[in-house]
Amino acid sequence: MSKDFDDDLEEDLEPSSLDDNTHAEMLALYRESTRTILYAKTRQWRTLAAACFAQIIIVAAGHLIQLDPSVHRALVIISFLVSAMAISILLIFQIWQHTEVLKIRKITSFLSGHFGTVRAVKSRVEANIHRYILLAVMIISILITNTISYIAYVPLLPVSN
Repeated sequence: MSKDFDDDLEEDLEPSSLDDNTHAEMLALYRESTRTILYAKTRQWRTLAAACFAQIIIVAAGHLIQLDPSVHRALVIISFLVSAMAISILLIFQIWQHTEVLKIRKITSFLSGHFGTVRAVKSRVEANIHRYILLAVMIISILITNTISYIAYVPLLPVSN
């Protein structure tokens, strides 16, 4: 970077106008929101893993245990319910993360210009694209495991007349 650019940047940066106690509160709220986002992300991945594992258990139960044909139908329905619930949970965690990001943006507006400049290194658009690609991958993964589960069950389902 050129020295002129650095000087222009320094002129635009303003220190926080908050008193020390309020500044500390804002930093505590910021840390809480970042921890909440990480918690929600972790829960999303665990939800994905649990849904996939549940599909494996459902298919294994149908193939390894001698079951009545009506139980096979019930297991297929349970398979679809597991997928629907997992996708709902993923969406709830995504909305929760979005709310925390909004809180972080608001908190950033109260802090120094330096803080805002560092936070702006990764654009909002880029962060949203990454977040929603991962959400789509998670949802598609659940749908694929549900489809595989259903296909594995087709031979076990009784033929309706």
